This record gives sequence, C-alpha cells and structure tokens, in this order.
Amino acid sequence: MLRLLRAAWAALLLCTVPLGGALAHAALVAASPEDGATLAEVPRSVTLRFDEAVTLIGLRIAGPAGEVAQPAPAEAGGDTVRASLPPGLATGTYLVSWRVISADGHPIGGTLAFGLGSAPVPATTPAGAGMGGWTAAAEVLRFLLLSAFALGGGGALFRALVQAPPPSLRRWLAAASLVGVVAAAATIGFQGGAMEDAPFPGGLADPATWRAALGSTVAGRAAVTAAGLLVVAGSLLLPAGSAALLGAAGSAVAAIGLSLSGHAAAGGWPVQALLALHALAAAYWLGAFLPLLALLSMGRLGALPAVRRFSSIAIPTVAVLILSGAAQAALHLGEWRGLLGSFYGRLVVAKAVGAVLLLLLALLNRLFLTPRLSTGASTALSRSIRLEVVLGAVLLGVTAVLGMTSPHPGAVHAHAHDHGVPSRQGAIVATQVAGLDALLEVRPARPGTNTITLRLEQGDGSPARPQEVSIELSQPAAGVVGLRRRMRAEAPGQFLYQGPELALAGRWVARVEILVSDFEQVSADLGFDVVP
Repeated sequence: MLRLLRAAWAALLLCTVPLGGALAHAALVAASPEDGATLAEVPRSVTLRFDEAVTLIGLRIAGPAGEVAQPAPAEAGGDTVRASLPPGLATGTYLVSWRVISADGHPIGGTLAFGLGSAPVPATTPAGAGMGGWTAAAEVLRFLLLSAFALGGGGALFRALVQAPPPSLRRWLAAASLVGVVAAAATIGFQGGAMEDAPFPGGLADPATWRAALGSTVAGRAAVTAAGLLVVAGSLLLPAGSAALLGAAGSAVAAIGLSLSGHAAAGGWPVQALLALHALAAAYWLGAFLPLLALLSMGRLGALPAVRRFSSIAIPTVAVLILSGAAQAALHLGEWRGLLGSFYGRLVVAKAVGAVLLLLLALLNRLFLTPRLSTGASTALSRSIRLEVVLGAVLLGVTAVLGMTSPHPGAVHAHAHDHGVPSRQGAIVATQVAGLDALLEVRPARPGTNTITLRLEQGDGSPARPQEVSIELSQPAAGVVGLRRRMRAEAPGQFLYQGPELALAGRWVARVEILVSDFEQVSADLGFDVVP
C-alpha cells in the first residue's frame, strides 16, 4: 500500500509540474481596442487574445448605424481572434460581441465596448455567455451518461475482477449502458444548441445545430464513449468466457472517451490520462454496489468470497481515486483558496465530503460488517451498501454539474425573475431576490448614454448593504452578451452606473449580481426595452 501511494504521488507530480496554472474554460486576457477605450480614429482591426487556443463561432460588430460590414470574415489562429474594420466609421459607441469554443469544448462569449470620439467606459472583463436551458439540459445528460458508465462499466469491471453478477442483473446493466449511448449521442445536439445560441429546445430540430457541434471535442467524446458503452452492453449479454475481458476493455474505452472533452481536454494527455484513471476507479467502486446487493440477496455464504475480493481490490482503488481527484482539483483551481472563492471550488468541496462519507462506510463494511457475514449477519451490510448507492448517486450529480461549471471565480448560483412596469421617462423593473426587494431604473431607455439605478431593500423596508453589486447587460437578439460593469454605491441600498453600452434599440436583459457575503452571491435577470 505504501509503495502504491508513493507511485501515485510521483504520477501526481508528473502531471502537475509541467502544466503550471489552473485549467478552465478559456478566458479573454487582452483586447485591442480595450473594453471602454475612447479612440480618435478608426482602428484597423479588432483583436481578442485568450489564455488558450480557441475556435471561432462568430464575431459581430454593431455601432450607431447598425451592424458594421467587415471587409473580410473574422478569423481565429491559436489563442487570437482578429477582425478587420472598414474606414470611415461614424462617431459613437461600438459593441463587439464574440462567441468561441475553448479547448475544453465549452462555448463561451462576451461583449466589449469602445467609442469613437465618445466618453470612455470603465474597463472590465466581459463575462462568459449564459446558455440558459442548454446548460441545465447538458448537466442532466451528463448525469445520465456518468450513471450509465458507473452501472454498466462498473458492472463489467466487477465481472472481470471479482465475480460475475447474476444474469438478470447483467441484462439491466446492459440496458443502462445503452441509455448512456443515447445520452452521449444527445450531447452533440445540445452542444450545438449552446454553440449557436439557438432557441431552447426548438433548436434541436434544426440540422445546422447538430452540424455545428461535429467539429467540437464533444463530438469526439460522444463517439468514443458511446462505442465503449456499446461494447460493455454486448459483453454483459454474453455468457462466460472472453466476455469479461471484453467488458473491461469497453469500460477502458469509455473512460478514455470521457476525457476527450471538458476541463481535462485543455490540459493535454497527462490530465486526460488522469481523468480516465479517476473514472475507472470510480466506476469500479460505484459499479460494485448493485452486484454486491444481488449476491447478498442470493445467500450470505456465496457472497462472502466476492465481498472479500472486492474489498481487497478497493483499497488501492480508493487511493488512486482520492489522489487523482485531488490532482484534478489542484490543476483546475490553480490555488487552494479557490475552494471557497468560487462555485466550482465549493462543488469540489461537496464532492470531497461525499467521497469521505463513502470511504467511512467502506471502512465500516470491511472492518466490522464483512467479518460478520460468516456468522449469518448480512442485513446490516446490505443496508450500508444501499446507503452507499444513494451517496454515489449524489456524487455523480455533483460531478455532472462540475463538468459544466467554469473553475474561474464569480459564478452565480441564485436567480429570480422580473416583472416590468412601463415608464414614460425610462424603464422601471421590480423583482425579489434572496429576500431583497430590487427596483431597477433605466433612464432615458434610449440608444446612447443611460443612467442605471438599482435600489435594494430588506423585507422590513430598510436599505440592504451588500458588499458589491455588478450588472451584466445583454441583447440576445442582436448577439450582444456579457457587457459586465460594476455599479457604484450612491447611498445606503442605492447603486448607480452610467455609460453608453445601451447603444442599440430593442429588448435588453440586465443580470444584477449581488455579492451578499464573501461566499454568497445571488442574481436576478431583469428585462427592459430600449426604444428608438
């Protein structure tokens, strides 16, 4: 066991040392013109530079006279996106909206603003584009895929390394594997919907949505994972012989497929190998619960050898699982203070707590409940394994959300809906979020410079005192997303921002982000109209 731990630690160092820095969705690190810049003359081009290689989905430039015709299509090379600008642009505010696919397969986007002869706008980094229903649906599909891999792939590993489950259970595990095949294929369409920012879920009916995702890493992940799960399903339906080895090989292929997209894909083959090893260890552990329960229901004496053999293999498996999980967390977060400083970090903590609880139950089973099998006491062990099944399902759910969450800090985890009230002097929108009454005023709600005021009150009418308030402005119909600005405190419970970002008429959405405390941030989406 000590030799295994030393080897695992050495592998961890090999994976972490050459990479240096956190792995995450791509982030915009530089732009020319800069967000908020005021220029005396038209720049020759717009250039965006990211912290990793990206694939361009689209780039739009809009100004006072509408969308700007580009002399040549925008192009991306490595970590840089560049678009030429025509001469003779009119004075005013220009919005540059971009959407790219990061190396980990996630579509992201944002908007920056610059002015020609207009007042400067405070520079901030654009936030990633929200994908609404596509993200939630992708998390559900990912949960189904991971569950299918744990049941089918884990069952196949249990058959190869421990003992063959009963034929009736193998048929159910094969069916679970086929559900994973369907879920893997469906992720292609949902990835395309997010990339194209298509209407949810109607965009799935458009063939262009599916074609858009075929060039992304998600398509490769889906194909390889589905192929591995198909092999697993076939092996579970075959009788004894080479079927056990075939199932183990299918599980390995599916684990490799899971590493071909997502956060690990941005780190190259060392991190991908680490994720595949982590997935196989988790599948062996979680996938053994149902076969063990089935064997226990058939008789305690017949189940005793399988329980002992599973337990002996589980010890090194758990060591691999914990070390590989810790290595991935370190790589993605970059620094340990990110554990509580971001939604991603808090999910990692939740997953670690669940894993520790599972480990404690495993120790209880091995040290106390397994020895009692020989004396006829199997009920307690069955109950403990059922509790492990529940904890395992929760862990898979957390893992599914982790895969769709950026390790960059600042994620929002609470939302509210708005109820608008028209006003001749502008737009007024009221809502409630996290027990606070929020009133947003936009004046004059015309294209150009606007004053945005947010008033926050407690339930008793007293002014709220959050640590920080930011606003993110988007007009999805025009492709404008992620214009993020910090609001300044004017008075207790009152925050203000003034700037020319609302340059286009139409329906705008303001996401108000309220930092309630160091570890709690809530948000509300409020819609309003900017009229010509």
